[in-house]
Amino acid sequence: MNILGRIKKIPGGLLIVPMLAAAVINTLFPSVFQIGDPTTALFTSKGTMVLIGMILLVSGTQLNLSQLLVTLKRAGVLCISRILISSLFGWAFVYFFGISGVGGVSAVAFIAVLTSCNPGLYLALMNTYGDDVDRAAFGILNLIAVPVIPVMILNSASGVGIDYLSVLATLVPFMIGILLGNLDRNIQKMFAPGTLILLPFLGTSFGSNIDLRIAFQSSLSGLLVTVLFLLICMLPLIGIDRKILGRPGYAAAATCSVAGLSMVVPSMAAEFNPAYAPYVDTAIAQIAFAVILTSVIVPYIVKRLAGITATEASIRANQ
Repeated sequence: MNILGRIKKIPGGLLIVPMLAAAVINTLFPSVFQIGDPTTALFTSKGTMVLIGMILLVSGTQLNLSQLLVTLKRAGVLCISRILISSLFGWAFVYFFGISGVGGVSAVAFIAVLTSCNPGLYLALMNTYGDDVDRAAFGILNLIAVPVIPVMILNSASGVGIDYLSVLATLVPFMIGILLGNLDRNIQKMFAPGTLILLPFLGTSFGSNIDLRIAFQSSLSGLLVTVLFLLICMLPLIGIDRKILGRPGYAAAATCSVAGLSMVVPSMAAEFNPAYAPYVDTAIAQIAFAVILTSVIVPYIVKRLAGITATEASIRANQ
Protein backbone atom coordinates (compact mmCIF):
# COMPACT_ATOMS: atom_id res chain seq x y z
CA MET A 1 0.00 0.00 0.00
CA ASN A 2 1.56 3.27 -1.14
CA ILE A 3 -0.36 5.49 1.29
CA LEU A 4 2.33 8.17 1.45
CA GLY A 5 2.63 8.36 -2.34
CA ARG A 6 -1.11 8.93 -2.71
CA ILE A 7 -1.13 11.60 -0.01
CA LYS A 8 1.77 13.41 -1.66
CA LYS A 9 -0.17 13.58 -4.93
CA ILE A 10 -2.65 15.87 -3.19
CA PRO A 11 -1.36 19.47 -3.05
CA GLY A 12 -0.49 20.12 0.60
CA GLY A 13 -1.63 16.59 1.36
CA LEU A 14 0.84 16.01 4.20
CA LEU A 15 -1.06 18.61 6.22
CA ILE A 16 -4.56 18.50 4.70
CA VAL A 17 -5.23 14.74 4.83
CA PRO A 18 -4.33 14.36 8.55
CA MET A 19 -6.29 17.55 9.32
CA LEU A 20 -9.47 16.29 7.65
CA ALA A 21 -9.06 12.81 9.16
CA ALA A 22 -8.68 14.32 12.64
CA ALA A 23 -11.71 16.56 12.04
CA VAL A 24 -13.84 13.51 11.16
CA ILE A 25 -12.65 11.67 14.27
CA ASN A 26 -13.27 14.72 16.47
CA THR A 27 -16.77 15.11 15.00
CA LEU A 28 -17.81 11.47 15.45
CA PHE A 29 -15.81 10.54 18.55
CA PRO A 30 -14.78 13.79 20.31
CA SER A 31 -13.47 11.99 23.39
CA VAL A 32 -10.89 9.94 21.48
CA PHE A 33 -8.27 12.67 21.51
CA GLN A 34 -8.97 13.52 25.16
CA ILE A 35 -7.92 10.26 26.81
CA GLY A 36 -4.87 11.90 28.37
CA ASP A 37 -1.23 12.67 27.69
CA PRO A 38 0.84 11.97 25.69
CA THR A 39 -1.97 11.22 23.19
CA THR A 40 -3.83 14.45 23.94
CA ALA A 41 -0.66 16.55 23.86
CA LEU A 42 0.50 15.01 20.58
CA PHE A 43 -2.72 14.99 18.57
CA THR A 44 -4.70 18.06 19.74
CA SER A 45 -4.35 21.82 19.84
CA LYS A 46 -2.66 21.38 23.22
CA GLY A 47 0.56 20.69 21.35
CA THR A 48 0.06 23.04 18.38
CA MET A 49 2.44 25.75 19.53
CA VAL A 50 5.13 23.17 20.38
CA LEU A 51 4.89 21.79 16.85
CA ILE A 52 4.97 25.29 15.35
CA GLY A 53 8.02 26.10 17.47
CA MET A 54 9.78 22.94 16.25
CA ILE A 55 8.94 23.70 12.61
CA LEU A 56 10.20 27.27 13.07
CA LEU A 57 13.53 25.99 14.38
CA VAL A 58 13.84 23.33 11.66
CA SER A 59 12.95 25.76 8.85
CA GLY A 60 15.46 28.22 10.28
CA THR A 61 18.26 25.67 9.94
CA GLN A 62 17.54 25.51 6.20
CA LEU A 63 17.97 29.27 5.64
CA ASN A 64 21.44 30.22 4.47
CA LEU A 65 22.45 33.70 5.56
CA SER A 66 23.21 34.50 1.92
CA GLN A 67 19.46 34.08 1.27
CA LEU A 68 18.30 36.14 4.25
CA LEU A 69 17.84 39.46 2.42
CA VAL A 70 15.95 37.78 -0.43
CA THR A 71 13.74 35.96 2.08
CA LEU A 72 13.00 39.17 3.98
CA LYS A 73 12.18 40.92 0.72
CA ARG A 74 9.75 38.28 -0.52
CA ALA A 75 8.03 37.45 2.76
CA GLY A 76 8.27 40.99 4.13
CA VAL A 77 6.44 42.55 1.19
CA LEU A 78 3.70 39.91 1.35
CA CYS A 79 3.31 40.23 5.15
CA ILE A 80 3.17 44.03 5.15
CA SER A 81 0.74 44.02 2.22
CA ARG A 82 -1.45 41.48 4.00
CA ILE A 83 -1.59 43.51 7.22
CA LEU A 84 -2.41 46.71 5.33
CA ILE A 85 -5.17 45.03 3.30
CA SER A 86 -6.65 43.39 6.39
CA SER A 87 -6.55 46.61 8.41
CA LEU A 88 -8.10 48.80 5.72
CA PHE A 89 -10.91 46.40 4.82
CA GLY A 90 -11.45 45.45 8.47
CA TRP A 91 -11.90 49.07 9.54
CA ALA A 92 -14.11 49.76 6.50
CA PHE A 93 -16.29 46.72 7.34
CA VAL A 94 -16.87 47.93 10.90
CA TYR A 95 -17.47 51.52 9.69
CA PHE A 96 -20.15 50.56 7.14
CA PHE A 97 -21.77 47.50 8.76
CA GLY A 98 -20.89 47.74 12.45
CA ILE A 99 -19.96 44.84 14.73
CA SER A 100 -23.01 42.78 13.67
CA GLY A 101 -21.83 42.86 10.07
CA VAL A 102 -23.82 41.85 6.99
CA GLY A 103 -25.17 38.62 5.50
CA GLY A 104 -24.78 36.82 8.82
CA VAL A 105 -21.05 37.59 8.88
CA SER A 106 -20.01 39.60 11.93
CA ALA A 107 -16.98 41.86 12.15
CA VAL A 108 -15.35 39.24 14.40
CA ALA A 109 -15.58 36.49 11.77
CA PHE A 110 -14.70 38.78 8.86
CA ILE A 111 -11.54 40.20 10.41
CA ALA A 112 -10.43 36.86 11.89
CA VAL A 113 -10.62 35.23 8.44
CA LEU A 114 -9.22 38.22 6.58
CA THR A 115 -6.06 38.30 8.68
CA SER A 116 -5.62 34.53 8.86
CA CYS A 117 -2.61 32.76 7.41
CA ASN A 118 -1.81 29.06 7.64
CA PRO A 119 2.01 28.85 7.50
CA GLY A 120 1.81 25.06 7.87
CA LEU A 121 -0.13 24.66 4.61
CA TYR A 122 2.12 27.25 2.97
CA LEU A 123 5.17 25.20 3.92
CA ALA A 124 3.57 21.96 2.71
CA LEU A 125 2.89 23.58 -0.68
CA MET A 126 6.32 25.19 -0.94
CA ASN A 127 7.94 21.83 -0.24
CA THR A 128 6.37 20.77 -3.53
CA TYR A 129 6.35 23.92 -5.67
CA GLY A 130 8.69 26.47 -4.07
CA ASP A 131 12.42 27.01 -3.70
CA ASP A 132 14.62 27.29 -0.60
CA VAL A 133 13.79 30.98 -0.16
CA ASP A 134 10.04 30.31 -0.34
CA ARG A 135 10.37 27.60 2.31
CA ALA A 136 12.48 29.83 4.58
CA ALA A 137 9.72 32.46 4.46
CA PHE A 138 7.71 30.16 6.77
CA GLY A 139 9.42 31.71 9.79
CA ILE A 140 8.41 35.24 8.83
CA LEU A 141 4.84 34.28 7.90
CA ASN A 142 4.30 33.02 11.45
CA LEU A 143 4.55 36.65 12.61
CA ILE A 144 1.21 37.45 10.96
CA ALA A 145 -0.37 34.12 11.92
CA VAL A 146 -0.62 34.99 15.62
CA PRO A 147 -4.19 35.80 16.81
CA VAL A 148 -3.04 39.12 18.27
CA ILE A 149 -3.17 40.75 14.79
CA PRO A 150 -6.96 40.42 14.23
CA VAL A 151 -7.63 41.22 17.89
CA MET A 152 -5.52 44.36 17.50
CA ILE A 153 -7.54 45.44 14.44
CA LEU A 154 -10.86 44.67 16.13
CA ASN A 155 -9.94 46.63 19.23
CA SER A 156 -7.90 49.42 17.62
CA ALA A 157 -10.50 52.00 18.63
CA SER A 158 -9.93 51.11 22.29
CA GLY A 159 -6.16 51.42 22.00
CA VAL A 160 -5.09 47.74 22.02
CA GLY A 161 -1.64 47.49 20.45
CA ILE A 162 0.73 44.81 19.23
CA ASP A 163 1.97 42.27 21.74
CA TYR A 164 5.67 42.62 20.98
CA LEU A 165 6.53 39.76 23.34
CA SER A 166 4.49 37.38 21.14
CA VAL A 167 6.41 38.60 18.09
CA LEU A 168 9.71 38.00 19.88
CA ALA A 169 8.58 34.55 21.04
CA THR A 170 7.86 33.63 17.42
CA LEU A 171 11.25 34.82 16.21
CA VAL A 172 13.44 33.12 18.84
CA PRO A 173 13.22 29.48 17.62
CA PHE A 174 13.56 30.62 14.00
CA MET A 175 16.70 32.63 14.81
CA ILE A 176 18.17 29.75 16.81
CA GLY A 177 17.64 27.53 13.78
CA ILE A 178 19.35 30.02 11.47
CA LEU A 179 22.32 30.22 13.85
CA LEU A 180 22.71 26.43 14.18
CA GLY A 181 22.26 25.74 10.48
CA ASN A 182 24.84 28.30 9.45
CA LEU A 183 27.39 27.36 12.10
CA ASP A 184 27.38 23.70 11.05
CA ARG A 185 26.18 22.41 7.67
CA ASN A 186 25.86 18.94 9.20
CA ILE A 187 23.10 20.29 11.45
CA GLN A 188 21.42 21.74 8.37
CA LYS A 189 21.53 18.35 6.65
CA MET A 190 20.28 16.53 9.75
CA PHE A 191 17.17 18.76 10.02
CA ALA A 192 16.47 18.87 6.26
CA PRO A 193 13.62 16.29 6.35
CA GLY A 194 12.24 17.67 9.61
CA THR A 195 9.33 19.68 8.20
CA LEU A 196 8.04 16.72 6.19
CA ILE A 197 7.96 14.66 9.40
CA LEU A 198 6.26 17.34 11.50
CA LEU A 199 3.59 18.55 9.03
CA PRO A 200 1.21 15.56 9.51
CA PHE A 201 1.27 16.13 13.29
CA LEU A 202 0.51 19.84 12.79
CA GLY A 203 -2.39 18.96 10.49
CA THR A 204 -3.77 16.56 13.08
CA SER A 205 -3.57 19.20 15.83
CA PHE A 206 -5.55 21.63 13.64
CA GLY A 207 -8.17 19.06 12.66
CA SER A 208 -8.76 17.79 16.19
CA ASN A 209 -10.21 21.20 17.03
CA ILE A 210 -12.77 21.17 14.18
CA ASP A 211 -16.33 19.88 14.56
CA LEU A 212 -17.60 19.33 11.00
CA ARG A 213 -21.25 19.50 12.07
CA ILE A 214 -20.82 22.96 13.56
CA ALA A 215 -18.74 24.07 10.59
CA PHE A 216 -21.37 23.06 8.02
CA GLN A 217 -24.23 24.57 10.02
CA SER A 218 -22.83 27.94 8.95
CA SER A 219 -21.97 26.82 5.42
CA LEU A 220 -23.71 29.68 3.55
CA SER A 221 -22.29 32.49 5.66
CA GLY A 222 -19.01 30.58 5.89
CA LEU A 223 -18.93 30.38 2.10
CA LEU A 224 -19.60 34.13 1.88
CA VAL A 225 -16.75 35.06 4.21
CA THR A 226 -14.42 32.64 2.36
CA VAL A 227 -15.25 34.17 -1.04
CA LEU A 228 -14.70 37.67 0.36
CA PHE A 229 -11.38 36.53 1.81
CA LEU A 230 -10.15 35.13 -1.50
CA LEU A 231 -11.24 38.19 -3.46
CA ILE A 232 -9.93 40.78 -1.01
CA CYS A 233 -6.67 39.06 -0.06
CA MET A 234 -5.60 36.51 -2.64
CA LEU A 235 -6.13 38.46 -5.86
CA PRO A 236 -4.27 41.62 -4.71
CA LEU A 237 -1.42 39.56 -3.18
CA ILE A 238 -0.92 37.57 -6.38
CA GLY A 239 -0.75 40.89 -8.25
CA ILE A 240 1.80 42.26 -5.75
CA ASP A 241 3.86 39.08 -5.98
CA ARG A 242 3.97 39.37 -9.77
CA LYS A 243 4.30 43.11 -10.28
CA ILE A 244 6.49 44.15 -7.32
CA LEU A 245 8.48 41.00 -6.56
CA GLY A 246 8.60 39.67 -10.12
CA ARG A 247 7.53 36.21 -8.93
CA PRO A 248 4.94 33.82 -10.42
CA GLY A 249 2.33 34.38 -7.67
CA TYR A 250 1.98 30.85 -6.31
CA ALA A 251 3.77 31.75 -3.05
CA ALA A 252 1.35 34.65 -2.47
CA ALA A 253 -1.61 32.36 -3.15
CA ALA A 254 -0.20 29.82 -0.69
CA THR A 255 -0.33 32.39 2.12
CA CYS A 256 -4.08 32.83 1.62
CA SER A 257 -5.51 29.89 3.51
CA VAL A 258 -7.34 30.15 6.82
CA ALA A 259 -5.61 28.56 9.81
CA GLY A 260 -7.30 26.53 12.51
CA LEU A 261 -5.57 28.78 15.03
CA SER A 262 -7.92 31.60 13.93
CA MET A 263 -10.79 29.88 15.71
CA VAL A 264 -9.44 31.24 19.00
CA VAL A 265 -9.79 34.85 17.78
CA PRO A 266 -13.53 35.34 18.59
CA SER A 267 -13.07 34.23 22.20
CA MET A 268 -9.96 36.40 22.60
CA ALA A 269 -11.77 39.40 21.13
CA ALA A 270 -14.72 38.88 23.50
CA GLU A 271 -12.34 38.87 26.46
CA PHE A 272 -11.04 42.29 25.45
CA ASN A 273 -14.47 43.66 24.51
CA PRO A 274 -17.75 42.02 25.74
CA ALA A 275 -19.58 43.57 22.78
CA TYR A 276 -18.23 40.74 20.61
CA ALA A 277 -19.54 37.97 22.90
CA PRO A 278 -22.91 37.41 21.11
CA TYR A 279 -21.10 36.61 17.86
CA VAL A 280 -18.47 34.18 19.19
CA ASP A 281 -20.16 30.82 18.50
CA THR A 282 -21.34 31.71 15.00
CA ALA A 283 -17.96 33.22 14.14
CA ILE A 284 -16.11 30.07 15.24
CA ALA A 285 -18.37 27.92 13.03
CA GLN A 286 -17.83 30.23 10.04
CA ILE A 287 -14.06 30.23 10.55
CA ALA A 288 -14.03 26.43 10.80
CA PHE A 289 -15.87 26.21 7.47
CA ALA A 290 -13.38 28.66 5.93
CA VAL A 291 -10.48 26.54 7.25
CA ILE A 292 -11.85 23.45 5.50
CA LEU A 293 -12.77 25.24 2.27
CA THR A 294 -9.50 27.14 1.82
CA SER A 295 -7.49 24.04 2.73
CA VAL A 296 -9.07 22.35 -0.31
CA ILE A 297 -9.22 25.31 -2.73
CA VAL A 298 -5.88 27.05 -2.16
CA PRO A 299 -3.61 24.05 -2.94
CA TYR A 300 -5.23 23.65 -6.35
CA ILE A 301 -4.89 27.36 -7.11
CA VAL A 302 -1.21 27.14 -6.14
CA LYS A 303 -0.78 24.03 -8.30
CA ARG A 304 -2.42 25.86 -11.21
CA LEU A 305 -0.18 28.91 -10.86
CA ALA A 306 2.93 26.74 -10.52
CA GLY A 307 1.87 24.73 -13.58
CA ILE A 308 1.42 27.88 -15.64
CA THR A 309 4.89 29.02 -14.58
CA ALA A 310 6.45 25.71 -15.59
CA THR A 311 4.70 25.85 -18.96
CA GLU A 312 5.88 29.42 -19.61
CA ALA A 313 9.46 28.46 -18.71
CA SER A 314 9.31 25.49 -21.09
CA ILE A 315 8.01 27.67 -23.93
CA ARG A 316 10.79 30.24 -23.40
CA ALA A 317 13.41 27.48 -23.32
CA ASN A 318 12.21 26.12 -26.68
CA GLN A 319 12.09 29.50 -28.41
